[in-house]
Amino acid sequence: MPLRPCNDLAAVRIFAATAVLHAHAWYTAVPGLKTEDFLHVFAFTLDFQGVHAFFILSGLLLTRSLIDRPDALRFTVARLTRYVPAILVSALFAALVIGPLVTSKDAGAYFTPALAGFVMKITTLADVNAALPGVFDRNPEPGILFIPLWTIHYELVFAVVLAVIGALGLLRFRRLVLFGLVATLAVNVVWFWNGEEHLALGGPHHLVRFCSTFGIGIAMGVFADRIPVSSRMMLIVTLVAVPLGFTNLAAIAGMALLAYAIIWIGFCAPPLAATFARLGVWSYGFYVWGYLIEQTVVYALPGVSAWAVFALSFPIALAAGWASWVFVERPSIAQTSAIASAIRRALSKVRTIGREASPTVRPD
Repeated sequence: MPLRPCNDLAAVRIFAATAVLHAHAWYTAVPGLKTEDFLHVFAFTLDFQGVHAFFILSGLLLTRSLIDRPDALRFTVARLTRYVPAILVSALFAALVIGPLVTSKDAGAYFTPALAGFVMKITTLADVNAALPGVFDRNPEPGILFIPLWTIHYELVFAVVLAVIGALGLLRFRRLVLFGLVATLAVNVVWFWNGEEHLALGGPHHLVRFCSTFGIGIAMGVFADRIPVSSRMMLIVTLVAVPLGFTNLAAIAGMALLAYAIIWIGFCAPPLAATFARLGVWSYGFYVWGYLIEQTVVYALPGVSAWAVFALSFPIALAAGWASWVFVERPSIAQTSAIASAIRRALSKVRTIGREASPTVRPD
């Protein structure tokens, strides 16, 4: 894999975010829709495959970041400055702008201390299903505003675990990384032998598939110098994976195909990849705001079709993603080094005070 800073990997993000927005248009517009009602490709729905793409790409890029700059503290701060401010702003906007416009409650019943609780729950990801009083309560999917954020839980946990692994120097041991990947994929094969049969188990189910996809990304980052990338290889991987899509190996075959497609898009410059890569920079805000926008469209246009929800929400979500990047995410990311340095200084002072406070033992 060519390890160059100039690539089109960000294109993957907008594709993945669009897949999620597309699926959620049906959830918001059609009452009672279930996961099993959707088309499944390689054992998963297309929006789940979009989320898998996020995890593979995150595993790859975060691993390369740690290898190139092994600073666990800065790495952790960077994750928080990347994720949290955008969520905070969107939660505040939902509570103070959207909510008052669409709530079925009067002002006295709406403007209560519970609004602060809602913002806190969403921002800290303590409850991404938290609702606002009377907001969207007549929509087909009542009350929910930020359901896509549930995957950010796993992203942050995996990032912290990766920071610890990097701090311990374990990413240098390629055989250990390979063993971990093989063990994870072995569990994947056993778990998904019958598609999404275990979906009702929730956390364990998601942990298996996200560990698999993030683990694939980590391995790609560690073995980046050994992975050949070409359109010919993309064709070979596709020809091998597609027949497996109809077997008990469908899930792992799909993840492997998705992983190679990501680096092919990033480094082989297929048509329009560069254009989508520019849009991909806005994909996080697009993802965070997308469901809120779709719920608002459904509220404003009762009975609207799912296709119309998607078509109307896409440009609005793209604009929200641009605004989030320009006014929230980029300025927050720019503070990463300053925040990390301030934490280091504070920790240094604490250690100094601790040493000065420790009694000196003198020999008799």
